[in-house]
Formats: sequence, C-alpha cells, structure tokens
Amino acid sequence: MLATISPYEEPESSPSYCCLTIDPEFQNLIPPPSTEELAILEANLSQEGCLQPLIVWKNHNILLDGHNRYQICTQLHIRYTTLEIELPNREAALTWIVNHQLGRRNITPETASYLRGKRYSLLKGNREDNLKQNSPKGQNVTSVDIAEELAQQYKVSSRTIKRDAQFSEAIDTLALAMGEEIKQDILGRNANIPKKEALSLFQIVKTEGEQVARHRLEQLRHPIDIVERIRNKKLLPNPRRVGEVCQIVAKGDTELKKVSGCWCIIVGVNTYSCAIRTWKMDFDAVKPENLEPIDGASEEKAAFISSRIRQLADKMYEDFDPTHAAALEAFGRLPNPATLTPKQERLLAFLETEYSGI
Repeated sequence: MLATISPYEEPESSPSYCCLTIDPEFQNLIPPPSTEELAILEANLSQEGCLQPLIVWKNHNILLDGHNRYQICTQLHIRYTTLEIELPNREAALTWIVNHQLGRRNITPETASYLRGKRYSLLKGNREDNLKQNSPKGQNVTSVDIAEELAQQYKVSSRTIKRDAQFSEAIDTLALAMGEEIKQDILGRNANIPKKEALSLFQIVKTEGEQVARHRLEQLRHPIDIVERIRNKKLLPNPRRVGEVCQIVAKGDTELKKVSGCWCIIVGVNTYSCAIRTWKMDFDAVKPENLEPIDGASEEKAAFISSRIRQLADKMYEDFDPTHAAALEAFGRLPNPATLTPKQERLLAFLETEYSGI
C-alpha cells in the first residue's frame, strides 16, 4: 500500500519522529552515514524531493528502511510516501532489514559481516528460546547451530557466519561503551578503524576497561605519523582525464582491494582525485596513483562494453547465479576491455539474452 504524506506541519516543540515509529533496534541495524554522506542526502532531498518511498511495517507503523530520509524530510517539511509491507512477527521484520541492507550494491565488507552476524545471533537466540519453552520439564536443551543454514543463503562458509557473529557482538559492545558513532569509524565507506583493530578494541574494553579503550580509539582516529606524512607530502596535479580507461591498483587503499586489477572508466576528475566506474560499483574519490592507464584501449568501445556489463550486473542482483557472476567478474578484469574476442562476445551476448526479461 503506497500512501502519500502531505507537507509536514508540526509544532516547533514536537519531535522530528512523530508520524512513524522509530524502533531503536531496527534503526541500529543500519550503519549511520558519514557527515558528508548525510549532507549530500539532504541536498538531494531538498532539490529533487523524496523520490523513493519509506518502507513501513504494516499495522505496526514502524519504519523499516529510510530512517535518514525520514528525519531530513520531517525537519525540512519535504513530502514523502510510504510503502507498507506485511510481516508476521518481529523476527521477520529484523530479517527483512538485514537482507534489504545486504542487497545494496555499495555495501562494505565490514557492514555485510556485521549484518550476517546480527542475523545469526537473533535467529539462534529465538530458536533456543522456542526449544526451551516447548521442551519437557527437566530436559536439557542444546545450543542450536544455524550457521550452515545462513552460510548457504549468503554464499559464505559456516565459519564465516560464526566469525561474523563475533564481529557484530564486538561492534555492539563498542557502540554501547563509546557511542553509536563508532559504527561509522568501522563500517563506513571511509572507515578509519580496520576490522582487526575493532576486534582488538573489543578485547581492550573487556579486559582493560572503557577508559583505556577510548585512549586507543583516539590514537586510531588521529594517527600522528600519518597526519605529519600528509602535511609534508607535496601533492602533484591530477594527470588523469574524463573518459580514460585505467586499471585499478590498490597500493595500500583498503577500499580498492576488492577491485584491484579491474579496469575502470574515469567519469570525473578533481584536483587530486578521480571518480571512476567499474563493472559493478562506483568510487567517488580515487587517487591518480591508484589508476594505471591501459595503453591503446578505445575509450568509446570500452564505455560501450562497460555499459553492457554494468546493466547485467544490476539485473543479476534480482536473479543471482554464481556462475554468471563469475563470468562478469572475469569481464571486469580484461586486459583490454575495448576488444572482445569472438568467444567473449558470444558469452556476453548469451548472458544478455538470459537476463533480458528481468
């Protein structure tokens, strides 16, 4: 059911969240955006309006998706719509939120790990509670291990699911001890605390206390040696240009590791960074030293092939097949994306035919 909300009229003293119910557990499943991301969202909503409906749990009036948009819209009196979905219970609502977030294209590996871990812990706890309630008196109830079930669903190993649960526990403990903003430090696109350091902070909180952990957190947020290195480094003008076809080289950039070796097309050039498009995702600020031009690659042909592969990647999220995804991954790592062999062209055409109806 799609409902249109009229221009918001509220007394100055009333809270921002007064039409829809905000459930803290639901909201905290979604990593908070950075200050820059929030500013961009506010600018887009102010200029274009709220184009996507807010997702609401039917008959409960609880917001499931769109918390940041809802807050901005209520504060700035921007019209929005809601889409109500029916869910049988709270566990189903939590599952919907997790799966919806995991389906987003630009989700970070750390966020995916956190969400899988939350799903495991919630589902495991609910099943154990059900067993205890329905078991005869005096009968011992063993721990229910559902890692294998989730591993098959999310295409990872059961050991990964259990490590994800440990990671999500660590994040929630740190957020409780030091504030929700630490989630952005660990799970955000520009995170400054690696997963290994987050787990180390968790151990410090448990063994040495919150004060020692806060001191270590400040060191991670403001590393003096890196700051001094940046101050002393002389930045060179950006040699790249829009349309140029390049290969991505991580060179210490952790965010680029997952696409290192892939080819990309430069779609924007700033003074010291580039915006690039790969076969499956975009990056807004990549340093020129992380981009190596591919000599002899036709920019026009590469752009055409990139568009074909990108459209396929988007459709595969609706009907995922690991074999087809592996084929697209191979296309994303071609040495010269502007030139396809006859076999490669036939394979790409076959995939386009397979997904043409989606």
